[in-house]
Amino acid sequence: MKNRKYIDFLAKLAVDHAHPGGIGLTETLVSRLLIQSGCRVLDVGCGTGGTAVYLSEKAGARVTGVDLHPVMVEQAKKRASASSVSPRILQGSAEKLPFTSESFDCILSESVTAFTNVKRSLPEYYRVLIPGGQLAAIEMTLNYPLDVQNKQAIKTVYGVDDVRTEEEWITAWKDAGFSGIRSFRANEFQNHSKDSMPTYHLTTKIDDEAIEMWLKHMQTMAQYKDVLSYRIFIMKKPVSAKK
Repeated sequence: MKNRKYIDFLAKLAVDHAHPGGIGLTETLVSRLLIQSGCRVLDVGCGTGGTAVYLSEKAGARVTGVDLHPVMVEQAKKRASASSVSPRILQGSAEKLPFTSESFDCILSESVTAFTNVKRSLPEYYRVLIPGGQLAAIEMTLNYPLDVQNKQAIKTVYGVDDVRTEEEWITAWKDAGFSGIRSFRANEFQNHSKDSMPTYHLTTKIDDEAIEMWLKHMQTMAQYKDVLSYRIFIMKKPVSAKK
């Protein structure tokens, strides 16, 4: 990640379910994955812990949330401790997950992987999943390819290494070893008719830098509204995967 201004901005606002689609998409995604009680789930980039707590309370899963940002981790731990079924929250990087191989039955990545070096994070997802385990990701996606100048404009605002088309994402998942890759637009999820708005829990004064970041985000979304979208990807680690 070239800069963390956008992530810092989200941390300052203590945004719940900041990913596209919000909690409504999370609920539908969890139902599609058929996560059962006792299932070991990793919430990569757990943010303030909204999804981790939801999975623990509603699905009865054994959830671990991991996030790199210290402010997010602190907020997630507070939320987890107040939950009736507290998920485990750790600080760590998606590019070097602090877990042994084949530790999880399922991984969720909600608008996280795009902010990482995918050549490092995707092999880590693959490593910590059991053979036959599921990975679900909600990721920023281009509806069609952009020229270098416009791609760079988006990359600069969000501090990402690249912005990918649906086809480029699928290639990246395949290169990491995943199979059975399915890609969906939001309107292709039957129970997801519209995006839910994120919830804000301000824990600090909003400074000029945060306001500037918010304006850049809104301007970027308006400028690229026809091309900058997201996809939901669901895939598996092959059962025959070598240890």
